[in-house]
Amino acid sequence: MKSLRHVVIGAGAVVIGMHQEALQLPTVDLVAVSDINVETGQQRAQEFGCAFYADYREMLEKERPEVAVITTPHPLHAQIAIECLRAGSHVLVEKPMAVQVAEADAMIAAAQENQRLLGVVFQHRFRSEVQTAYKLIQEGKLGDIQHIEMNRLWPRPESYFHQSPWRGTWAGEGGGVLMNQAPHNLDVLCFLAGGLPQRVQAWTRRLLHSIETEDTAQAIFEWPNGALGSYHTSTAQVPQPEYLKIVGTRGYLEIIGKDLRLYLSEKDFREFSATSPEPFSSPKMHQAEVEIVPGQGNHASVYRNFHEAILNGGTFTSEGAQGRMELELANAMIYASATRSEVELPLDRQKYASLLEDLRKEAAGQKSSTAVKELLNASTHLRRKIYQTAHKFYISTCIMVILCV
Repeated sequence: MKSLRHVVIGAGAVVIGMHQEALQLPTVDLVAVSDINVETGQQRAQEFGCAFYADYREMLEKERPEVAVITTPHPLHAQIAIECLRAGSHVLVEKPMAVQVAEADAMIAAAQENQRLLGVVFQHRFRSEVQTAYKLIQEGKLGDIQHIEMNRLWPRPESYFHQSPWRGTWAGEGGGVLMNQAPHNLDVLCFLAGGLPQRVQAWTRRLLHSIETEDTAQAIFEWPNGALGSYHTSTAQVPQPEYLKIVGTRGYLEIIGKDLRLYLSEKDFREFSATSPEPFSSPKMHQAEVEIVPGQGNHASVYRNFHEAILNGGTFTSEGAQGRMELELANAMIYASATRSEVELPLDRQKYASLLEDLRKEAAGQKSSTAVKELLNASTHLRRKIYQTAHKFYISTCIMVILCV
């Protein structure tokens, strides 16, 4: 099979460890990496046995890669991805694809204009239980979807946020748990539901951590077909197994951790409701056997699918518009909570941009206020020390004068 010339932008990122197996695939010819941290970048280049560039633009110009993998902090994703697309590279970008959905729109437009593939790394779509659930839904085993419920917790101690100053900040991440940990869950939610909800209400809170952004979020959704759903996530709660339940007119499935179970009704409830003569009856349910679709939710699966789409014209599961869904939903949840309003999708891009700017200004103002208070406290402490020292000197001087007399 043909190999594709790859480069990695942001090779010093912690997440690069998850890419290592994928970068060893036979379809990958890794020619260069770049990072603004020269020492770390050069170390990565030595490990991969490829060239190193401190400037990714120079790397794009000299190496002419067919695929650019972007693992930088996500506030940089949009600018770098657009430059790579314009340079003629297909782009595979880590999640989330950007900070706000307007940036994702620009990335998708650039991919279309330059006839290149833009993909987002959402490896959870390739988990066997998720692939199995998708197959069951597509085959109509559940009937029409009526309700979706998802809970996923990502416990993090306070030290996690102290590790890097950009974590949990509006300027550095553009959000908290919804922008950092939740994207995979929101992507799976949209993937299995068949698209974005139509309406969103949400509550974001900072329950525990000393950060600017949310550490907990709760939302309720309505899809265009009338199906309702809910989602809860947090970095401030004790660990619990991931839980996903999808209910249809014919039955329901549950995913608890990696375990999938399917329960089917003897009849589609629409038929049962229309034909049952018993006013308090309900259809009989049974647990059905499920043929599990093989799959691994890792980066190598993402790369294989991405390369297949490039080389053989297949469909990449999380191409630009698909990868954008979770970002739009996360933005909508932040907006709904901040404005205490129900949000209809598509999200108003300009209104969200204005909200984000306000949140960043407010956070910067609070930091300045805190800095001033700390300075005043330090000044007060210094004055007290000076006074105490001067007072001691005065007393000592008086005693010496008395003794001399």
